[in-house]
Amino acid sequence: MKKEGREVSFEALQRQKRRARARDARRLAAGEVTPEQLQAENSFVPEGTEIRMVNLAQALKRHYSW
Repeated sequence: MKKEGREVSFEALQRQKRRARARDARRLAAGEVTPEQLQAENSFVPEGTEIRMVNLAQALKRHYSW
């Protein structure tokens, strides 16, 4: 069974990012969060996460091989 995805335009994504940045700026200005808290909220990788690349050479080869 194929799962249908939702299409989103580049412009819509940019508007969403601008709104999020403006909201973050208001929260910082109001003292609701510290810069560190905001960074943690917006981080793709949670703080303290250990990232380990087992075979860097293989990963680079896969990335740079066309």
